[in-house]
Amino acid sequence: MKVLVLSEHDDCCGPIAAAFLRDYSSKLEVFSAGRNPGKAMAPLMVEAMRECLIDMDGYQPYDFATLDVSSFDVIYECPDCPCPKDIQACRELRDRIKNEAFLFFRSL
Repeated sequence: MKVLVLSEHDDCCGPIAAAFLRDYSSKLEVFSAGRNPGKAMAPLMVEAMRECLIDMDGYQPYDFATLDVSSFDVIYECPDCPCPKDIQACRELRDRIKNEAFLFFRSL
């Protein structure tokens, strides 16, 4: 099953949700993209994801406009929120996204 995680900037919440969805099942082909992609993933979120053994180093936000939406089986609209400015807030956001992604995964 091919899943698109769609967010506004694809520099925080979207790529994190996509990474967790990949972890939940190797049968999912998961991509993330943003309507207005940012320049790079937030460094503190990269660090927070590293704590979960997920390497997001070098992740580049992807532009939704370049995708063929019809090639995806499911689109998960990831709530976009500003990336926190401290590591503890990043951990809390990461864990919230992880739980939301799991609920989405269970609904598939």
